[in-house]
Amino acid sequence: MRISAQLTLVVFVLAFGPSATAQAIGEMIQLSPKAPQGKGETSVPTMPGQTQDNQTTVENEVATPPRPLPDCNCAREPYFSVNGGDLAPGTQITIASPAGGAVIYYTIDGWTPTEASPRYTGPITINADTRLQAFAEEPNKLPSAIVATSYLVDAPAAPKPESVVATDGFLHKGTPLRLVTAVDVASDAAQIGDPMPLQLDENVMAGGTIVVPKGTPAEATITRVQHAGPNGKPGVIVFQVQSLKAGGIAIPLNATLTLSAPDLAAQARSVTNPSQVHVSGGLPPGDEVEIEPGMDLTAYVAADTGLHP
Repeated sequence: MRISAQLTLVVFVLAFGPSATAQAIGEMIQLSPKAPQGKGETSVPTMPGQTQDNQTTVENEVATPPRPLPDCNCAREPYFSVNGGDLAPGTQITIASPAGGAVIYYTIDGWTPTEASPRYTGPITINADTRLQAFAEEPNKLPSAIVATSYLVDAPAAPKPESVVATDGFLHKGTPLRLVTAVDVASDAAQIGDPMPLQLDENVMAGGTIVVPKGTPAEATITRVQHAGPNGKPGVIVFQVQSLKAGGIAIPLNATLTLSAPDLAAQARSVTNPSQVHVSGGLPPGDEVEIEPGMDLTAYVAADTGLHP
């Protein structure tokens, strides 16, 4: 992908209307991370009572008091119970919000979380290398910035299932099917309406016979594209999975996947201690994002479908 793996130094401006933009010139926001302590570390907030030596800090480097930043009316960022880095297999991760009543959405498969992603309801068990991303929503507020961290597990990866079996000759509504991306698609070249080439990554069996073989193309369409731009505007690609066809069988599918570069503007808006912040210059240009071949995703059968081997 064309997105940065870690942001260790970000200089940006918050744009909250023309007047706020004009006032922001001549001030500076600077993120000053401490020296890294190990691989896979992150700067997400920690649970109460927990320390995090590698946490990114925001520091005021001049004596003159900065002007306060406007409140973006955003939900507060969620936080993880365990810092990123090496984990033992089976470790459970809790996601929480500082605000009561917040709803949290998350992903563990590398795709960007949205309201279509799983809603957090309980601890997540980590058994393999995992990229955990999450954001929070609170009533009458904008969504929080996305927080992310990576966990590295020193254990053999669990083998992927070879096939999914139709029950009584039917793939029932809600059955998950594992798909995989087939080509490179980048946000600087993609267009709405373009096909998003996918392939089935497991066999579909019925009556002991392979009805839909692994590698069968699946139909998907790009529904949103955002090109990267100035002031931290990130590249974004959204596509919708529609169906899988083989041997005269049409299996309707339902899944919407999003991949976004880091949203620097959202990260800037999430700064909650304006007394420690200075602003100068504009946000750096955002990054494009690229969907690469071999990225796993899950689509769900949209309606009961009979299979005839």
